[in-house]
Amino acid sequence: MPAKPLLDRLDAEAEAFSRDLTREYYLNGAGLKEDLSIVPIFERHTRLFTKKMIAALDAAPHDDERWPPLRAFVVEGYLENAAKSLSETIAARETSDAATWDGKEAPYRALPVLIANEADADRRHAIDGLRIEMTAAQNPLREERWDALHAEARALGYADYVALCGDVGRLALDDLAAPLEAFLWDGEATYRSRLRRYLGDIGVAPAAADRSDLAYLFRSPQFDSRFPPERLLPSLRETLAALDIDLDQQAGVRLDVEARPQKSPRAFCAAIVVPSEIMLVINPHGGQDDYAALFHEAGHTEHFAHADPSLPFAARGLGDNSVTEAFAFAMEHLMYDADWLRQRLDWRDAADFVAFKRFYKLFIVRRYAAKLLYELELHRSDDPRSKSKRYADLLTTFLGVRFNPADHLFDVDDGFYCARYLRAWAFEAQLRRHLETDFGKQWFLSAEAGARLKRLWSMGQRRPVEELARETGYAGLDFGPLFDELRT
Repeated sequence: MPAKPLLDRLDAEAEAFSRDLTREYYLNGAGLKEDLSIVPIFERHTRLFTKKMIAALDAAPHDDERWPPLRAFVVEGYLENAAKSLSETIAARETSDAATWDGKEAPYRALPVLIANEADADRRHAIDGLRIEMTAAQNPLREERWDALHAEARALGYADYVALCGDVGRLALDDLAAPLEAFLWDGEATYRSRLRRYLGDIGVAPAAADRSDLAYLFRSPQFDSRFPPERLLPSLRETLAALDIDLDQQAGVRLDVEARPQKSPRAFCAAIVVPSEIMLVINPHGGQDDYAALFHEAGHTEHFAHADPSLPFAARGLGDNSVTEAFAFAMEHLMYDADWLRQRLDWRDAADFVAFKRFYKLFIVRRYAAKLLYELELHRSDDPRSKSKRYADLLTTFLGVRFNPADHLFDVDDGFYCARYLRAWAFEAQLRRHLETDFGKQWFLSAEAGARLKRLWSMGQRRPVEELARETGYAGLDFGPLFDELRT
């Protein structure tokens, strides 16, 4: 088949598949549907994810801008198709598994919320012990799934899963890892000093601290009174209104903020149909974390809701996810801004909170940098089972608290998404400098800044972050502004 008709057909079918799959993940993740039924969706679109389709794409001219994202979509879908039954089973276990805590049933997905809200360290560690026990019991399924994905990567002619992701995702993973590893070692003393201070504030000695203590630390209940639940949605509406965006008039946007027992503890945006059916999902559990989650997912939501509907799906719904993550981080970063806190939450002296949030950002960038180093080793290994201790060692070393080997696969997203986040943080720091230069420190009060963002959002993910960096006046993607910010 000639290249253009092939890409036309593939673009349309990719959108139909993505719509159905994203809706299914939304219903399960939002706690509205217990099972994750993705096998029938793959079966309806079997011709998309075959070696024959990959070969047809490889034989087609590569000069159409839709070719790279569509090839990535097909290859990644081919791998997921090979593991679809295991993906369903894992999701079913995560939804149905439960423990008994304080005489009540506690769903597996609800345990992170209990941990983050538990002030007593011994009880917090005990709840996390239940989570770890269930995670370990689920891990044979995750191991089997990664066995399948790694085998399929090699069957497609790649040396390993790293090589596949670097190629189809256009990610120079080793080049990305080098400056981040240097950043981890160079900033070790400063990070450890700040960590000791903040752990001391919650009465935990660094030598006794584990991942659950960081969950409670970053839940930061001491700031709860400054982030009242009744201001959660109004603060978002007002922020968007200042950028000349009326959230309530966006027919394609729905906010799902209702608490449900089976709802995923991780907030997410489900872009079911771009730009006309976008679901913003959070699981409120109190305090500043709800605000951060809402604003982050609102960044995704506004990005997709403003995508030009005339663009092909490959540009609206596929492409470089570092782009949408950067816009999400730009919205979330408002919580690090004393002027925004004063404007929206009437907080006159937020210096302690801003310092705390800057430490959190230092932590989270270090965490994902360490995850990148770990995942490079994991996905070059012949056996994912062999890397559990390495996971715990690397994250414990770079984050200063104990991580459990049982999380070595639970804490891994497909396709090196950790690299997408890291590239997004780099571009977000550049984007924010650009907005501050053109519209002032309080750019978030400017309708003109809103117009600039809308123009960038309208491109969907047509251009990768490297090109968007050039669009905003830089030579390319540069970690310098991010590293400078994290060192202060």
